[in-house]
Amino acid sequence: MRVTVPASSANIGPGFDCLGVAIDLPFHLDLGEPQELATELDDHHPAMTAFRDAGGSGPLFAETQIPPGKGLGFSGAARVAGLAAASLQQSGAIHYPKLLIEAGSLEGHYDNVAASIYGSITATNNHAVVRLNCPADLSIVTWIPDTKTSTNVSRNHLPSSISFDTAVNALGRSSVLVAAIAAGDLDAMRAACHDDLHQPTRLADAPESAKAIKAALEHGASAAWLSGSGPSIAAFVERDIAQAVSMSFPQSGHSKILEVAPYGISVS
Repeated sequence: MRVTVPASSANIGPGFDCLGVAIDLPFHLDLGEPQELATELDDHHPAMTAFRDAGGSGPLFAETQIPPGKGLGFSGAARVAGLAAASLQQSGAIHYPKLLIEAGSLEGHYDNVAASIYGSITATNNHAVVRLNCPADLSIVTWIPDTKTSTNVSRNHLPSSISFDTAVNALGRSSVLVAAIAAGDLDAMRAACHDDLHQPTRLADAPESAKAIKAALEHGASAAWLSGSGPSIAAFVERDIAQAVSMSFPQSGHSKILEVAPYGISVS
């Protein structure tokens, strides 16, 4: 069988560790006979370690265009796929709440694995998750630089505390952003998609990513943010201007015009 899981972009604006979006950039995992382009995984691959931890047995083969270390949910998608494959092998079914808990525990946070499991846009608080439909006619435009980021190293650089006012403003913007997504209010999305919790620290070490966010907003993006821990950025962009936004980014990376993946895990 083949388990397919979409990539994700987490930390949407002020939604640090709680808002994610599934991106139509799949991770394919084959159990048994591999399809033509799939290659066998070693024991250190995150899909294989998740599969083995969940009691799976036998070889695994994978095929994906999700770049690792770029903030597009490679490890999250791989772990979700490995856990789902183990569950299907053992019971013939996937128990989604259990899968979310297990994947979030392995990943260390729930936002990107929730998006990969359920698809579309997800809001999470630990293992509680609510799925939102993406406003119509929005694409996801990503800018992917040549450099990589270690999530663990990046997290260790974040401040250990913030001021009360910063926390209140972050909560307010996050609430408005979720409401704006649900209502399809693109102007409100743009105004609310600003972060003071993790982006200032991370963007100080990634000036090209900061330029890419600025360029996306200046060319009409409805929202733009540092994808995961970076260094990639992602933006919600109306389809008719997606090409113009993609051409505005710094030359130190490349862009992709993608779509929101409406569904999460699929099995064939």
